[in-house]
Amino acid sequence: MILPETRVADGEMIGISDLGNKGKVGRAKWNEFKALVLSGIPVAFRAKIWSECSGANGLRVPGYYEDLVARGGDDDDAAVVGQIRMDIHRTLTDNIFFRRGPGVQRLSEVLLAYARRNREVGYCQGMNLIAANLLLMMPSAEDAFWVLASFIESILPEGYYDHSLMASRADQQVLRQYVSTVLPRLSAHLDSLSIELEALTFQWFLSVFTDCLCAEALFRVWDVVLCTNDGSTFLFQLALALLKLNEANLLRCETPAGVYTYINHQMTEHAISIDGLMQASEGLRRVVRRDEVERRRERAMQAERELVALRKGGWEAPVAGAAEQQQEEEEDAADERGPSPAPAPAPIEA
Repeated sequence: MILPETRVADGEMIGISDLGNKGKVGRAKWNEFKALVLSGIPVAFRAKIWSECSGANGLRVPGYYEDLVARGGDDDDAAVVGQIRMDIHRTLTDNIFFRRGPGVQRLSEVLLAYARRNREVGYCQGMNLIAANLLLMMPSAEDAFWVLASFIESILPEGYYDHSLMASRADQQVLRQYVSTVLPRLSAHLDSLSIELEALTFQWFLSVFTDCLCAEALFRVWDVVLCTNDGSTFLFQLALALLKLNEANLLRCETPAGVYTYINHQMTEHAISIDGLMQASEGLRRVVRRDEVERRRERAMQAERELVALRKGGWEAPVAGAAEQQQEEEEDAADERGPSPAPAPAPIEA
């Protein structure tokens, strides 16, 4: 794979992330780069390209990470420290780097440093899996830290990991809406079994798919998430592609327990090639558009805010704006189906 106008030798890095801003030639090369990203960034180049394209290099401040690590101590939130200490010992335990190597200490260092950087987020389960997989790919804990910061602060929606988890919960509602229109048979089957798909897919998004994909597939997915401008939108494409590729098997599950077991333990164990998964995900790009995802997410978050406000008020009433939200969702569904056929002309009376 030859990267357009890139020099990765001798530690030098290049303006890949600015290609799209250089007129027609730049846009053409950016499209070429995106196509190459979909086919998989070579392992030798991956860490450097992730740092460049994710914005991690732009966030990086010399000496800042070392200061966070050295700070330690009394200002740390005890609950955050306790949760991190519990989670690091059950993260990637099958990997020797974390089972017997220095992985546990480095993971603790990265997570504590980020909690000190961003006290509003602190620590949320799912971040441990993201940081651990970054440590496997990036040359240093500091490099992993800055890409983790990019994930949380730039690539995923604001509020994804804050204490309310409002944005991440909203995304599950958005995904469910897409399932109902893109995979109507599966949607009806899940409804018939009274299955809340959101409860099963929530961790997919929160962990950026670290808990359901093998490392090779995960890093191919992260190539796209970190190196294109539609990282969070691609998560919906990927989730829908996984469900679509497994739809026949899911339709054969006759009980809720069968569906739960299949999604939690067998979803990616069947004959799904990594290239096939990436192609199926990219094939949904015109169905799952970033502007539409953002509109649906904002509606879902607004409904959540109103519901929280009602609960705090201690009384029940129709959620303000619910009718408008339903109407907008129906209009979105109509847009996806396309224009309705024209009505037949009325008979002409003699």
